[in-house]
Amino acid sequence: MPTDPQTTSLQTHPIATLATARTPERHKLVSAADAVRLIRDGDTVATGGFVGVAFPEAIAVAIEQQFLASEEELGAGNGRPRDLTLVYAAGQGDGKERGLNHLGHVGLVKRVIGGHWGLVPKLGALAVTGQIEAYNFPRE
Repeated sequence: MPTDPQTTSLQTHPIATLATARTPERHKLVSAADAVRLIRDGDTVATGGFVGVAFPEAIAVAIEQQFLASEEELGAGNGRPRDLTLVYAAGQGDGKERGLNHLGHVGLVKRVIGGHWGLVPKLGALAVTGQIEAYNFPRE
């Protein structure tokens, strides 16, 4: 067993476990739910797309579902994954429920670095009330 903290951390990370798993068939594609199970508390998540075009809606929905299900199981304020940093470059949502609005739950995100907030009112509400750190780029 290696003693280097970086090597040890990499070996225990879920992605390392998935990468070294021995299965009869190894696929590069996994379900959204399986992909989301690899996200740990405090991780940074980056998304792409613009409005609803090329946005990974299934991933956002899976993150929300996992968070809400674990809150139901563990109690309010204990959802997982939690305290994520979210990075995105353009408005990714419909101004109501879709897109990054799925991540607009207290405790799910800790910090958001975004390029446009107009289409993500749920995250915007968390920012305005000081429940998350919020950055808008470019800032003019």
